[in-house]
Amino acid sequence: MRIYTVSGKSMLPSMADGDLLLVLRPQSRVSRGDLVIVLGTGDSGGRYVKRVVGLPGEQVRLSEGVVLVDDRELPEPYLGGLPASPGLAEGAWRLGNGEFFVMGDNRGHSTDSREFGPITSGRIIGRAWFRFWPPGRWGRIQQAISEVRAGFKSQR
Repeated sequence: MRIYTVSGKSMLPSMADGDLLLVLRPQSRVSRGDLVIVLGTGDSGGRYVKRVVGLPGEQVRLSEGVVLVDDRELPEPYLGGLPASPGLAEGAWRLGNGEFFVMGDNRGHSTDSREFGPITSGRIIGRAWFRFWPPGRWGRIQQAISEVRAGFKSQR
């Protein structure tokens, strides 16, 4: 288990600058909706919290402000009604074996797979499990993840 401090506003409204998270190494498979800590690209060695939206073998497409996974709209209750992809962002990515597509919840202020492409499982340091600071927002990080999984499965 590790402690991670959220830095910046790329995960608003789910996570805020200064939130403290307990992070577990991914002992089981990473799932859609999980908040994960990923190693940044290049020599920066940075670590970032992002949300898993695409899994190995899937196609992720951004179209008209929504995220489509294998041509099905991804329910994203954690966005608080904001568009999944603000502006004119369009694109499509086919994920290979062991690749994930990650995005920040605050899409207009996030550097994520839309820019650096899919990430490999080796770049996932762990999954955020519990927020313990600030005290008024402490608790297990599971509700939105469960809603995403249930909503996406029901579309099949």
